[in-house]
Amino acid sequence: MIYQRPSVQHLKSEGLSHSDRLLETKAAYWEPRIKTYGFQKITDLCLVEVSGPLSAMSDLGLCLFRLGEEGIGFHLAFSWASTSEFELSLLVSGLAEKAVADRLNSLIPVEVLMRRVSPAELVFFQGPHFGDRYGIFHAAAKALSDRGLTMLAFTCSGSCIYVVLPKGKSGEAVLALTDAFDIPVRRISRHQNTG
Repeated sequence: MIYQRPSVQHLKSEGLSHSDRLLETKAAYWEPRIKTYGFQKITDLCLVEVSGPLSAMSDLGLCLFRLGEEGIGFHLAFSWASTSEFELSLLVSGLAEKAVADRLNSLIPVEVLMRRVSPAELVFFQGPHFGDRYGIFHAAAKALSDRGLTMLAFTCSGSCIYVVLPKGKSGEAVLALTDAFDIPVRRISRHQNTG
């Protein structure tokens, strides 16, 4: 942990009256090779990207609800919004691609755009110190970039990092990540419990 106290003059210039009693805390975690519990991959997927005005979100929500009623789920869903539009990415199985595209095309307004990237693959992983998942992602992105691998999309959730890749690249990505990260080996006891 790194503890740093801002200068009293800086704090007073910010209008903080009790500046002599304030302490700023910054935390940093570092290890020579980041630990992970291993890498999982899923192939035969389709990335569907949907964007449009915020006013169309309720129609999109209805569309997603209907897909759920039909038993069509997502391997991954993530979105971001601005003040004027939204963007939603869905990672679906290749088998569900046509049904998802048909449903989205039939229910969402014309001003909503849809783009399909098919086929795609997913690599995801987590580790014991992934509270700093953005720093962890940076290490993963560097490992992939160093091998010339391009990501279609990525997101972080909780202690997991998800990387969407073009078809046929998940195996190469796992190899690149395995070289950059440490996967602790589970040790099996030589003494078995015979009781």
